[in-house]
Amino acid sequence: MIDSIAGNKQGILDECADAAPVVAHLPFYFSIHLNEPCNQKCIMCVPTGNHGDRELTFDAFVELFDQIKPYAEHITLIGGEPLMYPHIGEVLDVLAEHPIAVTINTNATMLDDRMTARLLALHELNLKWSIDAATATTYRRIRGREHFERVTTRVRRFADLSRDMPNMHLIPIYVVMRENLDEVVPFVDLVEPLAPFRIEFHPVRHVSSWVVENGTGWTFDGAGQVCEAFPDDFNDTMEAAAARCAEKRIECEIHAL
Repeated sequence: MIDSIAGNKQGILDECADAAPVVAHLPFYFSIHLNEPCNQKCIMCVPTGNHGDRELTFDAFVELFDQIKPYAEHITLIGGEPLMYPHIGEVLDVLAEHPIAVTINTNATMLDDRMTARLLALHELNLKWSIDAATATTYRRIRGREHFERVTTRVRRFADLSRDMPNMHLIPIYVVMRENLDEVVPFVDLVEPLAPFRIEFHPVRHVSSWVVENGTGWTFDGAGQVCEAFPDDFNDTMEAAAARCAEKRIECEIHAL
């Protein structure tokens, strides 16, 4: 067994390229599910807000990390809202001691100065910020909370502090549906001053049978909101978003239908 990170990575990539039925090397990219709780009621996720309350103990995290540490090049922390995890500070402190890239999927509501300082201490960070709107009104309707000004202010602070740190990557995530389609291109303008590493646009697809609400007075009818219900409008908007990103020299990830 090759126990260096680079050697292990190359070994498993070679085995995958050869379609080896049995591999002798371990993965180099890991996802760790820290917690279920979240403080939002996203219409396409858990609109009731009943996210569950299970959490990984910190001791279990440390035990797992000790096992993967010799091989881990990249670790993704997911929730729930991972920045709500009670031991997130300790987790980030542990990860900061090692040359490991970290991805965090967050709504950024908990991204205060103390959290930002710990994130900036990491070897490398992909901060994937889910927002799905360019205005406070649409944000509230989709995410079920009045957090728009809070999260944009906090992410702006993170962007300012990390601007000269090329290993810190801010990646806004925009889940597209009929309700927020008109704000896709304005969203590119909204986040441009943050110097994002890239912008990701993901179509809503899995909720066509949903008829739900999240306490905002809006009923979400998935049959009309999923992007397959309006493919031409969706693809035209994605093309316009790609053009705007190219104009502003921002990398983007777009999924055409």
